[in-house]
Amino acid sequence: MTDRVEDTEQELPALAFFRRLASTETLPPRLTVTHLEDLLDEADAEQRDDAVRKLSDVLRESGSIRGPKAVQIVFDGDLVDDDVFTIRIERGGNPVYLPVGNLFVEEPRLVEAGHAVARK
Repeated sequence: MTDRVEDTEQELPALAFFRRLASTETLPPRLTVTHLEDLLDEADAEQRDDAVRKLSDVLRESGSIRGPKAVQIVFDGDLVDDDVFTIRIERGGNPVYLPVGNLFVEEPRLVEAGHAVARK
């Protein structure tokens, strides 16, 4: 999402979030994750799909997000609901499209302009 839906107990940058998932640390029931677009933008364009696939595996294999938990991922960019659900960000005056829809089991469903919902 590009707009926060709610205030949560904790906020983590994306790298810390995925590290905690990979180490099976317990996470709070409601969490905000930020800067995922920065993490994905750090990967070379040729390696970005592989990076998304690895993050998706960590997300799916994690036992830290089970039961009635909600994680809102806040992006500094625009949601693009196209063939592949992406986030459009600006880097150096040029648009960059990040395939964040591939992180989830199901393609995110657009609820409104700045808000989409997905299952891990």
